Amino acid sequence: MNITKRAFLYIFRKRGKSLILLLTLLVISTFVLTGLSILTAAEQSALSLRQSVGGSIKLELDENSPNWTYQQGVGGVLVDYTGAPITDADIEKVMSVKGIRDYNGIGDGSVFAMDFSFIPGINFGQTRDYSRLPSVSNSEYFNYFRRGAFQLVEGRHITPEDNHVVLISTALAKRNGLKLGDTITVQCSYDAGGYPDVSLKIVGIYEVTMGDGQFNTTSTDKRNRLIIDHKAMQEIMQRDSIQYDNGVEFFVDDPKNIDTIAAEIRKLDLGWNCFKLTVDNTAYEAVASPLTAMQSMVAGLIIGIVIVSIGILALILNMWIKQRTHETGILLSIGVSKVKIVAQYILETLMIAIIAFGLSNFTSGTIAQGTSNLLFAQAIQNQPEVEIDLPDDGTEYLDITGQYIPYDTSDMVTPDNVEVHVTPASLLWVTLLGIVICTAAVTLASLPVIKMQPKNILSQMS
Repeated sequence: MNITKRAFLYIFRKRGKSLILLLTLLVISTFVLTGLSILTAAEQSALSLRQSVGGSIKLELDENSPNWTYQQGVGGVLVDYTGAPITDADIEKVMSVKGIRDYNGIGDGSVFAMDFSFIPGINFGQTRDYSRLPSVSNSEYFNYFRRGAFQLVEGRHITPEDNHVVLISTALAKRNGLKLGDTITVQCSYDAGGYPDVSLKIVGIYEVTMGDGQFNTTSTDKRNRLIIDHKAMQEIMQRDSIQYDNGVEFFVDDPKNIDTIAAEIRKLDLGWNCFKLTVDNTAYEAVASPLTAMQSMVAGLIIGIVIVSIGILALILNMWIKQRTHETGILLSIGVSKVKIVAQYILETLMIAIIAFGLSNFTSGTIAQGTSNLLFAQAIQNQPEVEIDLPDDGTEYLDITGQYIPYDTSDMVTPDNVEVHVTPASLLWVTLLGIVICTAAVTLASLPVIKMQPKNILSQMS
């Protein structure tokens, strides 16, 4: 009689034991398949979220380098930078690194309003009203828009191809009766004087969604923020080339790889005695912490389930193999090889296991989503809110880059659950893993009995 027939007859004859093993394997495979399906779904959700939120790496001038000089002047401290500036050539080198999808360079200037008026703020003297303004490569990536402090309500964003254009606030437009397509004129407000009037075309109007604050000067009032392109800034400040005074932010495809990408950037031939890199993954951390916590939780559960399952399965099979000592002795005495005996025991287990694994596809599908919702809710409760570190010297109020503005996560694609589907790939992994574990468990349980001689086995059973 071949081993397949003997295995089938034994399973049918020992229906009670076979049912117990079937239920045991079904419970184990259901838990493992559920966990693996949740883990796969969480990873897919995290990937989609990472790609939608993104992360950035900022290349900027190192304020701690010896390239800065400070002199006490009549009106305060005069700051001068003697190191190398960030150039378009530097940007091209960084953009060649795999995983970077776009960038936004930020310039800095200060202007008087020539044919319109700023919203007045606190005045500490008889000085003329002015406002600081940033120049950007792509205003859509500017922190004020990325973090929800500004919202474009009319027109379009500034792009790298623009020349002498501006975005203004709704409050400034209303105060001066301005609309899309109108032009405004500004002049650099630096003390040197002699700067030309520069005309800017309004291509977009934004609404300030953050609080105005109670102690704004004209220059710190966010409603007075004019956002312009780099060519306009170059003319306003009368510079020979475009300068990125506040650095360049590079945006990555997947924040998960942000540290690796930053390491690749550091290998580039750039002026590292003048520059530094800053990694910003705050947006992703602000919305994805429950997902990452859930992934760690589920991965730990899967490992624990597998370890416990192996132990339980080994104990059950070891006990059953010992109960078949007499049968093993008889098979050995009539000439059945040890290999065939072990193969029969393995085949019996696998016949039951395959049925259990197949059924787990349905049982896992029933409980996976509920389990996922429970774990996700638990992960959310245990995650603290991500906070932005603010300097204690008041410089966040003067900053024109928006780096100190906390992310507004209300409109982000923040998942409130993880949609789980039991996939064929997950079922295949569970089946393959189960076959390996069952085969190893039966083999190890069979070794003590198989090593005995047939006559010794039969004499023990008499």
